[in-house]
Amino acid sequence: MRIGLVSVDFYPNVGGVAAHVVELGKALVKQGHDVHVITLPIAVERSRESEFHGMQVHRTPFPKQKPVYSWLTNWWLRQFLQLQPLDVIHVHGLRPVEATRGLNVPVVFTNHTSGFLKRILRGLGEHRRLAERLKHVAHVLAPSDELVQATKTVGYQGPVTFISNGVDTNRFQPGEPSHREHWHAADDRVVVLLARRLVEKNGVTVFAEAVTRLRDLPVRVIFAGDGDDRGKVEEIVSQGQMRDECRFLGNILNTDMPDIYRSADISVLPSFMEATSITGLESMATGLPLVGTRVGGIPVLIDDEVSGLLVDPGQPIQIADAIRRLVVSPDLRQRMGEQARRRASELFCWNRIATETVAVYEQSCTQRAAA
Repeated sequence: MRIGLVSVDFYPNVGGVAAHVVELGKALVKQGHDVHVITLPIAVERSRESEFHGMQVHRTPFPKQKPVYSWLTNWWLRQFLQLQPLDVIHVHGLRPVEATRGLNVPVVFTNHTSGFLKRILRGLGEHRRLAERLKHVAHVLAPSDELVQATKTVGYQGPVTFISNGVDTNRFQPGEPSHREHWHAADDRVVVLLARRLVEKNGVTVFAEAVTRLRDLPVRVIFAGDGDDRGKVEEIVSQGQMRDECRFLGNILNTDMPDIYRSADISVLPSFMEATSITGLESMATGLPLVGTRVGGIPVLIDDEVSGLLVDPGQPIQIADAIRRLVVSPDLRQRMGEQARRRASELFCWNRIATETVAVYEQSCTQRAAA
């Protein structure tokens, strides 16, 4: 198929949406599809036209602010489609949705983020606005049942399908740790990893409170990510006399993350809102047991008591107790890590996710042809 992926978030950005678009595009290319990515100049990537892992990347020079972005991108897409017809356009994130109206091509939209969940809390007026923005969309995909239901709640009338995020199980796999010495994490230390943006919805201050309850254990706590709540997190672990056991790495490029996971023993997802977490999937693929909250798509990832442990959101005592179980039992860590790796490989590899996504593309094209 000839596929257009439209997203304002793409390489070299870090984060869930950017990683999803990159990995989905790579998997589609491997399956033989012709993939075009329509995005913006980001950081050092400014070229109008380039190739990235077999995808043709088009970076439009338009301001990100709406409604100017929507008008100019819609104009650009109309010109592009005359020269390069596409079978389907797949939009990632809300910002580009209006730009895909009236293009005479079926539009699929992936409702990625917890920002949508926050929007629907604003009431019926916001519901109507969201439904209007999605009116032309042929099919909505969502990486959690929570986001599936939220899409229906606003009044979208088309089909909505759950398709998980995925993971490259070849790139993310167990291997030799390379950072433990640098982290001063000797063999008798258990490395607990939080690979998240340090923002409220990710439950990072709750995790910090849990860390302060681990003072009696031989742990090294790694924060791979940055964000507005970093100051609060550092204050909590300092007051809890655990600052010396913590390392704050700041934002890490996705290309460097496999070695971060391989140097850890446990990964934690303390989120208040979450889809099928990409960092969770990467942790699983690398053979790490997960401790995660019962929100969004996390219970889809974790087979409780088999590949990891589920806890309630906002409960630092439960998080600390779950981490403690894994810290004191190397056999449990190993068994759950092996199950996590197996689960990632069988259920969440990108080839499988791409195949499920292409089935939706084909269905949308068939429905349009029959209309």
